[in-house]
Amino acid sequence: MIGGRILDTTALTAAARGSLYMQALLSIAHQRVIPLLVPTTALSDAYSDFKADTSHALATIVRFPLLTVAPLDEADAQGVGILRANTDSRASTTAGHVAYLAAARQWPVITGEPDRLRALYPDIETESLP
Repeated sequence: MIGGRILDTTALTAAARGSLYMQALLSIAHQRVIPLLVPTTALSDAYSDFKADTSHALATIVRFPLLTVAPLDEADAQGVGILRANTDSRASTTAGHVAYLAAARQWPVITGEPDRLRALYPDIETESLP
């Protein structure tokens, strides 16, 4: 299996705001052909952090060639719901979607909030944003 990275809402908003860390990550992903996965729920939350006239940077990032947007289809929705139901956490659907995809693929998540994801899936591998 080719290893990739999952970007959560915090990673997407950091990238759209010009984070040097995220610029470097996107450059390395391009150079080494590392796939990036963005849950649709995280993308929706990231768009809600920007006004319509300032969301162009986020739209550009989503068009990055190695980035795939993962839909929340019925099977994934069931898995996310079960994951959330089996924890004491009051995690959002987005956090559940991110954690579920990370568990299914065994890919690390780029995030600014690793503890929120570990509450859902303690074995999750994360790369924290600076």
